[in-house]
Amino acid sequence: MRIALDARAWNWTGIGRYIRNLTAEYLKHSGGHSFTLLVPKGEEEKIREELEGGVDPRIRGDDDGRREVTFEYVGVEPSYYSLKEQTVFLRQLNALKNIDLVHFAHFNVPIFYNKPFVVTIHDITRFIFPGQKRQSLLQQIGYEYVFAHAVRSAKKVIAVSNTTARDMRLLPFRARSTEVIYEGLEDRFFQPISASQKNSVRAYIKIKTPYIVFVGVWMSHKNIFRLIDAFALVHKNYPDLSLVITGKYQDGYSDLLRYVGEKGLVPQVIFPGFVPDELLPALYAESAGMAFPSLYEGYGLPPLEAQACGAPVIASNVSSMPELLRDSVEYVNPESIGDIARGIKKVVNDDAYAQKVRTAGLRNVERYSTVRMAKEHIRVYENALQ
Repeated sequence: MRIALDARAWNWTGIGRYIRNLTAEYLKHSGGHSFTLLVPKGEEEKIREELEGGVDPRIRGDDDGRREVTFEYVGVEPSYYSLKEQTVFLRQLNALKNIDLVHFAHFNVPIFYNKPFVVTIHDITRFIFPGQKRQSLLQQIGYEYVFAHAVRSAKKVIAVSNTTARDMRLLPFRARSTEVIYEGLEDRFFQPISASQKNSVRAYIKIKTPYIVFVGVWMSHKNIFRLIDAFALVHKNYPDLSLVITGKYQDGYSDLLRYVGEKGLVPQVIFPGFVPDELLPALYAESAGMAFPSLYEGYGLPPLEAQACGAPVIASNVSSMPELLRDSVEYVNPESIGDIARGIKKVVNDDAYAQKVRTAGLRNVERYSTVRMAKEHIRVYENALQ
């Protein structure tokens, strides 16, 4: 079977990491199938080099050395949430030859695409928090229509958690068949952190003192303003502690900066911008704890990454967090500033407890394998066409 994977989001953070992890495993565990990657036009060779390290995949075998893995790279119109996606990208999809199945890694399926496909649904954030991205009423209606088409028309829907699968049942449309597959963690998060890596990340964020770290996008459901409020309470007792909030500078940055200034926390709350993947493990490992008080998550990869790197995690007690993190974190009520502060203080103040949380976290992340993730996706592909 030849599968086309929509990899237009290759360069993104969350969904991009999902795509990169899948394709890296497909090179080693293809199930005897072939793959066509639909990548942003003009980036075909860059992505080939990034994924394969300059080695033609046709000479790579699976682990048993008996089956070939063949990757083809096709440049396509990269736009998401656009008219071009519904027209130009649709024509490019229909022009593909000898494709048995398309896997859309996000819900953005052209509404007139009528060949067999599976789609991954990561969350239903825009239904729960519809106003957090600047868009017109028409754009919101279009979003909902495209989402509904993807879910209703897919041979299989892959949900990244039981929480996402359950949340989808709240919507006024139904999937034919839904499979839950947890995302895996790449090897980089399980490797020992060298002194050089620690020094590099300290230089990058420009602090030498202890810090709590938040990793994620700056959207309202991430609850960053309450995290800052909670840190203000913690800072009264721990003046040497900093809060590092990573993420690309984007809409809302000026509001965050102004808010931090109003709280008198400018030296203590640090915005280093986007932190490169190669520095993330050290960023987690060097922290006194990772805070993730999100109001809603379909999956929530950063807390798992932090656990793999040995950081104690303070996480919200809602949505998918209890499902994924079990009893391995300090849970807090994300709507309570005081409770978020309490959770941070507990981890920072009690070394023995922090170590207990670290150990529990390392046990928890053993469940999240990219090898298992890839093999379960291939099983879904095979079942979708039966």
